[in-house]
Amino acid sequence: MKIAAINPIPVESNLLVRVSTDENIVGYGECSPMNNRLVAAHIEHALAPLAVGCDPFDVEAIVEKLFVATYKLAGQSMAMAVSGIEIALWDIMGKALAQPIYKLLGGGYRKRVRMYASSMRRDISPADEAKRLAALVEKHGFTAVKVRVGSTFGFDRDAAPGRSIEVVKEVRAVLGDDIEIMVDGNSCFSAPRAIELGRRLEGHGVFHFEEPCPYWDLDSTAKVAKALDMPVAGGEQDWELPRFREMLEREAVDIVQPDLIKAGGFSVCKKVAHLAEAHGCVCTPHQTQPLGTLANLHFAASTPSVRYSQEYNIEPNPLMTSLFREPVLEVKDGHLSVPEGPGLGVEINEDLLPPPT
Repeated sequence: MKIAAINPIPVESNLLVRVSTDENIVGYGECSPMNNRLVAAHIEHALAPLAVGCDPFDVEAIVEKLFVATYKLAGQSMAMAVSGIEIALWDIMGKALAQPIYKLLGGGYRKRVRMYASSMRRDISPADEAKRLAALVEKHGFTAVKVRVGSTFGFDRDAAPGRSIEVVKEVRAVLGDDIEIMVDGNSCFSAPRAIELGRRLEGHGVFHFEEPCPYWDLDSTAKVAKALDMPVAGGEQDWELPRFREMLEREAVDIVQPDLIKAGGFSVCKKVAHLAEAHGCVCTPHQTQPLGTLANLHFAASTPSVRYSQEYNIEPNPLMTSLFREPVLEVKDGHLSVPEGPGLGVEINEDLLPPPT
């Protein structure tokens, strides 16, 4: 079997990748939708010519080739482009072998994955945030939620005065003590301010503090991790194994968060999870997109160190339901079941997609 074509496919605000073979087996992947035109150009002009003609089962060799051959263009957007192709290769392998991806990655360590309700909003009042999270806990059985604190790259500025602590206080008061609450700083704080806020958050039983400091500043993040009792999480912006190794060796994070559609797909993220396990840390991948969430189920199913709840984006995205022929991303009793069909385990609704070129 040989790869015959690789096509980036913009759908709504998302970017999928279709990989076709000379045996008419087609695989799908997804890239993080940060700049779809740029990432699609990487796929079309830099990566597809390198992978067409290769055996899709040679995934390690292909991924290395894609990263090494484009080393002068290395960066996050290139890693996003590689991710979409890599996930599609696993989809092809699973379909060719009539096996779900998780069985090819190590088998079923777990068949149901606990999810947490992940808010993406800072423009919502603490009372309204608590109200909508409570409704989701009641409807879907979530046992964990995540809220945003600070402001994205906020240089210690809160989204609204006092909001960071007030939203956690309100959510805790409404949801009670049995629901885990996580917070995401999105690179907002300096180390002193993150430590100050973190100590106050610990008083409300916060489960983890994600990306408290600018993600590139491991020194500051390590200071926060050492000062707080609650775990610090990070890694969603990174893609190179040496970076994850440094992050863990310096004890900058307690929970490492590679993103399958940013870091290079299953191949890279599996290695990150093994690094985390070797350092006594947990792997909780970052993930907010439809097909990426589906891929993450296979990753979580086959990876022992993925021990905590996994991210489920609660903001409206029609593709969460319309992209797949059958509903697969509906949380029940706080969990998603891992698909058992071949490859990713779902049938893509190709009526939404432009025809192959």
